[in-house]
Amino acid sequence: MDDAQALLTEVFEAYNRRDFAALLSFLTPDIDWPDQVNGGRLVGLEAVKAYWDDYSRSIQIDLAPVTFTTLSDGRIAVDTNRIVRNLSGQIWSDSRVRQIFTLRGDKVARLDIEFPDKER
Repeated sequence: MDDAQALLTEVFEAYNRRDFAALLSFLTPDIDWPDQVNGGRLVGLEAVKAYWDDYSRSIQIDLAPVTFTTLSDGRIAVDTNRIVRNLSGQIWSDSRVRQIFTLRGDKVARLDIEFPDKER
């Protein structure tokens, strides 16, 4: 396992256990994150933390990394299985999602998300 894959594995583990403090420690101060609820982008640790705090009151998302691929531009694409549940545990969605990470040193600087199963 290379350094990037090891780092991102830790990111997914922190995310899945809802340890947002640990998760924030893997992000750059100027993190650029997709807002999947309202559209657009979130910039900075405080914006991302507020976003996670807000959505975690209504849904639970679990991400299982399947493959890690280094793209030609150096970003890391991680194909994941994403399960979205309500707080009672009922599954709302089970889908494949590609998360594309831009790393800066040993931190995540940007996340982009693609939905390979959806036609555009």
